[in-house]
Amino acid sequence: MEAQQHCLLIGNSRWHWAERLPAGLAAASGADAWRFSHGLPTQTRLDDLSSLAGWAAVGPVPSHPLLQSTCRLGLGEIPLGEKPPWLGVDRALAGWGAWVRAGQSSPVMVVDAGTVLSLTRVSKTGCFAGGWLAAGISLQLRAMAEGTVALQLPGSTSELLAGGDFPLDTAQAMRRGVAESLIGLIWRAQEKDPSELWLCGGDAPVLASELISRGLAVMHAPDLVMQSMVSLVSSNSNR
Repeated sequence: MEAQQHCLLIGNSRWHWAERLPAGLAAASGADAWRFSHGLPTQTRLDDLSSLAGWAAVGPVPSHPLLQSTCRLGLGEIPLGEKPPWLGVDRALAGWGAWVRAGQSSPVMVVDAGTVLSLTRVSKTGCFAGGWLAAGISLQLRAMAEGTVALQLPGSTSELLAGGDFPLDTAQAMRRGVAESLIGLIWRAQEKDPSELWLCGGDAPVLASELISRGLAVMHAPDLVMQSMVSLVSSNSNR
């Protein structure tokens, strides 16, 4: 039986998985060779595995026998040029991956809309070119709820843009304000640098939809970070 391979990125609030499908299943279903999933941090899935093809982390790393340094993907192994030593491995993977998919000859701007919204620029020669960081949607909402007496954490962020342009309901006003702040941030960045815009991360779908409706061209690649990780891990294993 063909052994399955798994990769893991430990994020700040979620764990991101890549699972290599058996060749027969992938061919029969027409699916890609890898399947990606994202969920709350849990060691249960690790306990069910015999090995990891590779892993990386930007969030807290638990003690587990599978999380060995020998299969950890570090910043130095990501072929993004001129990257500073403090750059998060997730930003490096997203930036390098978008640049490769854009043809390796054009500058790109990558927005990873996760716990923190990171905006990363990559030059046409594949070098890190700076960026912006901002609190993501859930983090902004929690900050408002925890930093005030009157505001409560909205129960759901699925309807970020509900309630019209200027909602009367407090929870809707909070969600709308947070969404508009990030949409405006991305819009302003594109005004300063109109490089090809790529979006990934858990909050990317609503941001991408709204940016497209307002006239921006967006490449929505929900699994960009994990696809880049898989590409590097597979390349390293074939050497």
